[in-house]
Amino acid sequence: MPVPQPPGADRANVARPKLADLLSNAGQRELTELYLFWGGQDAPPPPPNVDELRRALAAWMSDGETAEARVASLGRRPAQILLMFLDATGYSHSLAELAEHRLLAHLSHYELEASVGTLARSGVLLETADRRSKVPGAKAWTVPMELGDGLLRQQRAKRRGVFDILTLRGFLDRQYDDPARGKRMTPTRLREMYKMYSNEAAALARVERLPDDVRPLVEKCVLQFGGVLPRGLFERLEDGSGPWNGMRWKQVLEESLIGTVEKLELSRYGIQHADDTLIVFNEVALAWLRRVAVPGDPDAPHSDHGLGVDLVSNISRFMGFLIEHNVRFTVRGEIFKTTEKRILQELIPNPGRELSRAAVLDFIFQFTRAGGLIESTGERTFAIATAGREWEQRPLEQKLSGLVEYATEERDVAGDWYHQVRLRRIFMRLMKRVDPGIWYDLMYLPFLARNTYLAGLDQLAVDEYFGARAGAGSYTPMEDPQRLAWNLARWVRQRLYLFGIVDLGYDKAGRPVAMRLTRSGARLLGVVEEVASGAPMLGSLIVTPDFEVVLFPTGDDAALVHELDRFCERERQGETLHFRLLERSVQRALSEGMYLSRMLSVLRNQSRTPVPQNVLFSVRDWAGRAGLLHLDGALVLRGDNADTLKRFQNDAGVKSYVREVLDERRLQLKSRFAPKRLHALLREFGYLVELDGTP
Repeated sequence: MPVPQPPGADRANVARPKLADLLSNAGQRELTELYLFWGGQDAPPPPPNVDELRRALAAWMSDGETAEARVASLGRRPAQILLMFLDATGYSHSLAELAEHRLLAHLSHYELEASVGTLARSGVLLETADRRSKVPGAKAWTVPMELGDGLLRQQRAKRRGVFDILTLRGFLDRQYDDPARGKRMTPTRLREMYKMYSNEAAALARVERLPDDVRPLVEKCVLQFGGVLPRGLFERLEDGSGPWNGMRWKQVLEESLIGTVEKLELSRYGIQHADDTLIVFNEVALAWLRRVAVPGDPDAPHSDHGLGVDLVSNISRFMGFLIEHNVRFTVRGEIFKTTEKRILQELIPNPGRELSRAAVLDFIFQFTRAGGLIESTGERTFAIATAGREWEQRPLEQKLSGLVEYATEERDVAGDWYHQVRLRRIFMRLMKRVDPGIWYDLMYLPFLARNTYLAGLDQLAVDEYFGARAGAGSYTPMEDPQRLAWNLARWVRQRLYLFGIVDLGYDKAGRPVAMRLTRSGARLLGVVEEVASGAPMLGSLIVTPDFEVVLFPTGDDAALVHELDRFCERERQGETLHFRLLERSVQRALSEGMYLSRMLSVLRNQSRTPVPQNVLFSVRDWAGRAGLLHLDGALVLRGDNADTLKRFQNDAGVKSYVREVLDERRLQLKSRFAPKRLHALLREFGYLVELDGTP
C-alpha cells in the first residue's frame, strides 16, 4: 500500500535549484575552494579532475551530518540566517525579506549582506531569480534542495530523535511536517491520518496484507523481539529466514505504514546498539501483541504458581524471630550463616521456582534494613525499630505498596539501574491496563514498556545523563534493547511474583511463559476497588476444637491469609489452606503489635460455624500468660497476670507513670499523656499493652 500523499505533495519542484546547478556553474578554482571548506582538515588533496571534485562535493553537501558541522564552523550569525532559509518555502529568501524578519532586525544592512555572502561563498546559498516578486529581474538567495533537505533531516533527528524512527506518529510527522515538501499537511489533518492508521483493526489488516516473504518476519520480529530486530541478531537466527534484505523490507514496510529499516544508534543513550534494525512501529507492534498475547486454550500455561502473601507473612516471621532471639551480626553487618539456617526453618517453605529460600531471606533482610524496620544495638544484635512495629499495623495494601516502591528503586536485580528504574515505573503503569486473572504472555508488558521507554529517550533527556558519564570515561553501555526487556521480565519474576502481585505460568519444560495480575495486585494498582474499611474480609473458615483453622479459598483471600499468618502457623495448602493455633504463634503476634481482639474477631467473623469455646479460652489464656495488659480511656491498666503487673510497678523505666495501685490486677496511671501516647510509650518499654476500643 503506498504512503498516502497530502494534496500538492507531488507538485514539481521546478523553481528549486539543486546541487548540480550550483556545482555545474562553478569553475575549477571555485570548486577547489569549496572542496577545501567542505572536506575539512582530514580531507585528501583536491583531485585535479573537475568531475571528481563535483562528485566529492555533492556527496559531502547532501550528507546532513557533514553539512551541519560545516555550517556550524561559519559562526553563529550565518547559521542563524540559514535557519530562516530552511523555514521558508523552497528554501528561498530575498535580502529585503531577510531585512524585515523580526529575528534579524538587530542586524545592519552591511552585517546582513556580509553573512549572506559568507553562506554563498561556502556553497550554502545560490543566487536565483525571485519568482515570487512582481519586479522583473528581482533576485533571491536559495539553498540547494539536497543540502536543505539534509540539514532539515538532521534538525528533525535532533528534535525528535528515536521517536521518529520507532513510532508511526513520528514517521508521519517526518513525512509531512517537512518544509522540503511542496505543501505541508495541517496538524489537524495529520492527527486525523494518524488516528486512522494507528487503529488496531487497521494495523492488523495491513500486517495481514503483507507479502508472503515479509509477513512471517514481521510476526517473528514482534513476538520474539517486541518489534525491534537488529541485523546482528537476525543473522544469528537459525530459522531459514534467508539473508538480510533491508532495502526491500524498508520499502514494503514504509509503504504499508507498518515499520521501517533504519540504522539505529543508541549508544549515546547508554544502550549498546548501533546496527541496521528492522523496526515495527510501536503502535503496530502493540496491536499485534494484543492479538496474540492473551493465551487461550490450547495455549494456556501447562502449570501455574502463585505466592500470594507469603513474602509479607515471612517478613512478619523474620521480625518475630528477632524479637524472640538475640540475633547477632558479623563485622560486615550480616547475619551469621548458622542463624540464617534457623530463620529459614521459621519461614513459609514455599519460595516458588524463581528464587531459593536463601535468596528470599536475603531480600527480606535487605528490605527491613533499608526501610528502617530493624536496627542494630550496641550489643551487635538486631532489634525491631519503631518503624517495624508500625509496619506490622499497616493493612496488606500499604505493605505491598512499600515493597513495590522499594523494589522499583532496587539496584541488586540484573540490568543497568538507570534504565531499569524507569522501565519498572512504565511497567507498573501499563499493569493497570490488563485484566486481573487473565493470562498474558510473559513478554507482553516488558516489550511494551521497553518500546515506550525507547520512544521517549529524548524527552527524558537520557543522552545528557550518559553524555556526561561517557565524557568522564566512567561508563560503557551494558544492555541492548533486547536485554532491556529481558531484565525487566526477570524483575517481574523475582519481585512482583515474590510479592504476590502476579502469578506465573509455565510450559511443559518448566519455563515461565505467562503472567496474570492477581486480585491483590489489582487492588494495589486501583484496578479493582479496595475492601471497605471495617467490611468483613472475604473467605470462609472452620475452626476445630483441636486448634486447626481450615480456610476454603474464594479467590480473593489474600488479606485473610495474611491475618491468619500473623497469629497461626501455616501447616499445608492445596485446595484448602490449613493453619494451626499455637501458644507461641499467638504470643509472637502480640509481640509484633497485633491485638488480641483482632485475632478473636478474625476467627469469629470468618468462621462458618461457632468458634469452639476451648479455642477462645485458650487464646485469651495464652495472651494473659504472655503478659498482655489493657489500657482504657481513664488510664487504668489491667491484666490477668499478677506477676506482670508487679514487674511493671517495680520497673524503673515506667514506675514514674503509676499513680496508685487499685488492686492486684489494676493500676491507675498518671494523666500526663493522652491514652494513645501512653500506649505507644509503654510498648516502647517492651510491655504488651492494648488500648481498649482499638481492633
